[in-house]
Amino acid sequence: MKFDILSFVGKHNKTTLVCIAIVTIFFLFHAVSLELSGDYSDLLYQVEDTKVFDGGTGGASPANQQANLEPLVLDTQVLNANANLQANTSPSLLATEEDEGDYPYTSSYLVMVEADDLYSAERLSLIEQTMDELSATKELSESSSLLNFVTLEKRGTRLMSVPFAHNQGRALWTDEEAALLKSRVEKDPIIKNYLVSEDMKSMLFSFQTSVLSAERELEISAMLDGLRDAGIQVYINGGAVISNRLMHYLGRDLKALLGLCALAILLVYYLSFKAKRSMLLPFSMSVIGIIWTFGTMKLLGYALTVVNIVTPCMVLNLGSSYAIHVIGEYYADYTSGATSIESTKKILRTIAFACLTTVIGFLSLLFSKTPALREFGIAVGAGVTYCAILSATYLPALLALVSPPKPLQLETYSEGYLAQLVNYSSKVVLRRWPVFVLIWLAVIAGFFATKDLVRINTNYMSYLPEKDDFGKNSRHFAQKMGGDAPFVLTITAPEDEKNFFLQSENLAKVHDYEQAVLSESDDVIQILSFASYVSFANSVYSGEAGIPASSGLLNLLSRMVILMNNQSKADIGAILNEEGSSLTLFVQNFDAEDKDLMTVASAARIEKVMQKHLPLLPDGTKLTIRGEPHASLRFSNLLLSDQKKSTYISFLLVFLVVLAAFLSLSQALFALIPILTGVMANYIFMYLLGIPFDMITVTFASVAVGAGIDDAIHFLLRYKNNLRVSDLPLKEIIAITIKETGRPIILTTLSIIAGMLMFLFASYTPVRYFGTLMSIALLNCMLSTIFVMPSYIILTAKIRNRFGKRPMVRI
Repeated sequence: MKFDILSFVGKHNKTTLVCIAIVTIFFLFHAVSLELSGDYSDLLYQVEDTKVFDGGTGGASPANQQANLEPLVLDTQVLNANANLQANTSPSLLATEEDEGDYPYTSSYLVMVEADDLYSAERLSLIEQTMDELSATKELSESSSLLNFVTLEKRGTRLMSVPFAHNQGRALWTDEEAALLKSRVEKDPIIKNYLVSEDMKSMLFSFQTSVLSAERELEISAMLDGLRDAGIQVYINGGAVISNRLMHYLGRDLKALLGLCALAILLVYYLSFKAKRSMLLPFSMSVIGIIWTFGTMKLLGYALTVVNIVTPCMVLNLGSSYAIHVIGEYYADYTSGATSIESTKKILRTIAFACLTTVIGFLSLLFSKTPALREFGIAVGAGVTYCAILSATYLPALLALVSPPKPLQLETYSEGYLAQLVNYSSKVVLRRWPVFVLIWLAVIAGFFATKDLVRINTNYMSYLPEKDDFGKNSRHFAQKMGGDAPFVLTITAPEDEKNFFLQSENLAKVHDYEQAVLSESDDVIQILSFASYVSFANSVYSGEAGIPASSGLLNLLSRMVILMNNQSKADIGAILNEEGSSLTLFVQNFDAEDKDLMTVASAARIEKVMQKHLPLLPDGTKLTIRGEPHASLRFSNLLLSDQKKSTYISFLLVFLVVLAAFLSLSQALFALIPILTGVMANYIFMYLLGIPFDMITVTFASVAVGAGIDDAIHFLLRYKNNLRVSDLPLKEIIAITIKETGRPIILTTLSIIAGMLMFLFASYTPVRYFGTLMSIALLNCMLSTIFVMPSYIILTAKIRNRFGKRPMVRI
């Protein structure tokens, strides 16, 4: 005998509730240990797409290497703490073997001090003393800065490396030492936009750090109050600080958004049914669904991040729609004597297909190459499934135990303002259906006009609130110190020829390439390289910048550069390998047009200039482009690719599900109209409102397809049933279907939109954008289901009759 789950629930409602309680306790046990993660590298986790170009006269075409299947580890630091010429592109560069103990160095802590008269003896003494106190803490390493860096000077006929700070070993500075430091900084072009700002009003101190709690971060920041009291502005940055800032907003948003979404949905429930039970029962179901979702996330090893922080809200918003279907059908059928089990059976197919299509929308994110998006899709997909199961078990069991609805509540449901609005809508559709046909064609035209004009944003710092002080300080920090992340260029000799770049002719071509990029690109502030160091050494020794033609002089200058870097605790291997066959260039940059941090647009402009001047490099060389700007540019393309792929897949799978459900190609095509409207209209709104694609908004299309199709399925299921049992004209059947389905369609959509609009109170800009886009998309899906899809059903019938198709449709 076939097992009927709803019949079992009807006979054993208390047993059903006990089983659900046991499962909830199990998931709650795991859910309480679910963690928040402020690791901002999760935002741009990706394959680092390394590109290799041929240098020399034939070097315009890239020779792409196999993508490196490792995540890019991001950091905002301008220089690595104990290696001033190293860029942070792997975790190993952040860790050192010494002084780790119980506090291993895992991140960076950067301090920039700024003042108009920075180079006075009093201020330099205070700054150095304060930085020494920071280094004495158990969490921070020794600082790396101008004060322990060296420069070059010519004394007589000798070229010598000398420290910038002449007060070595003494705590207090004299006026003469301060003046000498300022003079040396003015003469050294290498450290500008690197260790000091171009205007010499800012100085950077870089520390390695272990994990800092928010409380400990405040304590360390308080150690800088002496500088602040002396009129010196202090700006703090680095991975440890960013992580804590993200954690602050994650914790605040999780509580605020979940509470606001709950209040919004409860209000919609109450206004719709005017009954406490109809407000509290579905809400309790959503709470259980969230607990199950959190427990599942913990079991899968997930954490709550900036990307998936909206997961509980999405489960609450989307899961509530199933509860509305169940309670709405219960109210509609109660006067005819139907039980909660019988009314649930009637709506169960709609819920099943709605759940399936919604889950398809989220699981289409599994085709994304970004793990954070895949986790988001799995988590919400699981939560929506749980809510669908609970709506078919938990709700009917509870409804069977509580008191039945009162006559006034039934009257509100069947004859209230919403019912009147639905009746009016059905009349408008029948009278003005050609208008809605034209409106849909206009949406299609608008989509194709704007779809390639929506910008991309992968700058994780822009995710912070616009008025956030840390965000403002970070932008100022980047502008003063030459950007927040360099391009990393590696130039290799033909066939790895030894000492290739110690030959004057070859190194001169590299220097010419650097100068051409610097000259043409306003976005490039500084290029740190072996060639730039040799050029500086030559200017000090001979008075002429550039690479000397004499091999003997080049050999002398090269040895001095290596000695200078060794004295500065820097790794010369970072810019020149031991064999002299490979050079690495660090290209400091920011967005010169927007006067802001590096953007995708500025990265694209810089790479275009880099590729343009490839012929200046020695023939046979290879240029490899890496670094965060390059990765961000590639990641923007990856985001678009993932967005298109997941959207197409969700459209295809949803179409196949509807086709299998209705066994009708025309019905399946009709079902696509609302979700196409929702997605296409959003592109228009994104363009008009300036909303970009980012780590969160990139998911809106797939989610809208999965969630927006629910209304169409509900309408078409009832429409198909009405066609089967009635011989009325087509327009009358459509009017009846709108009246029967319009109220639950509007109610479920408004409840979800009410929850989505609460995202506008989020701290993160992408979350606010996501709430806006989902609200607009679902609203358009609902309007299209009620107005546009029926209009095209009428149009199709008229075309069929016009061309004499049999049987004729009575319209």
